[in-house]
Amino acid sequence: MDKNKIYLLETAPVKSAIIKLALPTMLAMAMQMIYNLTDTYFMGQTGDLNLVAAISLASPLIMMFQAAGNIFASGTSCYISQRLGAKDYKEAKRSNSVAFYTAIGIGAVFTLIFLLFQDNILNLIGTSDATKVPTSEYLIVMSTLCIFPILNVTLAGLIRSEGATDKAMTGMVIGLVLNIILDPLFILALNMGTSGAAWATIIGNIVSVGYFIKHFSKKNSLLSIKFKDFKPSRKIYGETFKIGIPAALSSIVMSISFILVNIIASTYGDYVVAGNGIQMRVNSMVIMLIIGLAQGYQPFAGYCYGARKFDRLKSGLKTTMLYGTLVSLFFTLIFIFFGDNIIRLFLDDDLTVQAGAQILRAFTWCVPFFGIQFTVMVTFQATGKAIKAMLISLGRQCIIYLPLLFILNNNFGFKGFIFAQPIADITTTLIAFLLSISFMKEMNKRHENEGVPA
Repeated sequence: MDKNKIYLLETAPVKSAIIKLALPTMLAMAMQMIYNLTDTYFMGQTGDLNLVAAISLASPLIMMFQAAGNIFASGTSCYISQRLGAKDYKEAKRSNSVAFYTAIGIGAVFTLIFLLFQDNILNLIGTSDATKVPTSEYLIVMSTLCIFPILNVTLAGLIRSEGATDKAMTGMVIGLVLNIILDPLFILALNMGTSGAAWATIIGNIVSVGYFIKHFSKKNSLLSIKFKDFKPSRKIYGETFKIGIPAALSSIVMSISFILVNIIASTYGDYVVAGNGIQMRVNSMVIMLIIGLAQGYQPFAGYCYGARKFDRLKSGLKTTMLYGTLVSLFFTLIFIFFGDNIIRLFLDDDLTVQAGAQILRAFTWCVPFFGIQFTVMVTFQATGKAIKAMLISLGRQCIIYLPLLFILNNNFGFKGFIFAQPIADITTTLIAFLLSISFMKEMNKRHENEGVPA
């Protein structure tokens, strides 16, 4: 393993290490954030709220592709980080190759399912007569070529596992910049509508995947995607799925929640579906940056855990939570003072702006707590605490959120609909904070007696 990477993970001052590891992933997420906003912006410039709503309706299925990639980006990468920390380089190499080829197989299965059940899927996600065709045009492209989005997520996570967060960032940025360039060309200049947005996304993903494959072909990478290293084992899949399935389950549950939200939103009108879709991309700014911070911290946590440097791990957890909270507070102020103007940038429709701004203002109540919530969740992922990570992840999207969504919407109408998520997030953060206190106490005990396994 590169000596600089070892120094960063094992010896460098904690604050410096977290910043150096997290900045590339935060920048990559910032680019992803810009893409999300740009994609919605150019779709909004068509002046057709049905196209904006169609992208929102299709989003749950795109989340499914990301969930598939997340199995390996979270699960295998955590296992690889631990193996590298334990100096078990052969197992790390085998795990990487297994993740690569398994991700390809999962992508092929997704393509087949959509092609066989397209009409049923479109009805399930809540399309109306006005949104069914543009949603279908988008999903045909994305689903047929979904292997590339899945591999993009997978390979970026695997590269981060060896501490090469800068390489992961570069690969993502290359694809995203191309995507952003192609969006106005395909959507507006060539008048391709939602299919244009899909093609821009796929082409960007193909380029990113090509960059990642080139990285793994270099000698300075300990990890491999060579078929000769594809040696599946119960251990590799077991460790991958132990963390990866809960992480993927989070995205799957988020997707299902999004479908239910869109169905409920559609009862208030397509303009609410469009407004909610816009505000979700706006609020994703803070979520993605916090996730980027946590992803940069993840190899640090996994390495320290594997190397049994528990005091250093505890310090990294506190530092990352602090940085995440500062980022969250900054965006809270932005949303409070400029929420309406931000929504109108994407679609100049009064009803859509009114609905989107109301939902965004409600969302600001939970934003300050994201730094704690996501950092604790990633810590549990990186250290193999799958159940605790899953509890936090599912809390905000399912266990707490969905009951609140139905209860509050049925009893308080639109107000209940928009406040269900903030209440769920605040409650989940409280649970995460209590779990983090317990975890740090555990680290204190293990620091005193490092021979006791967790």
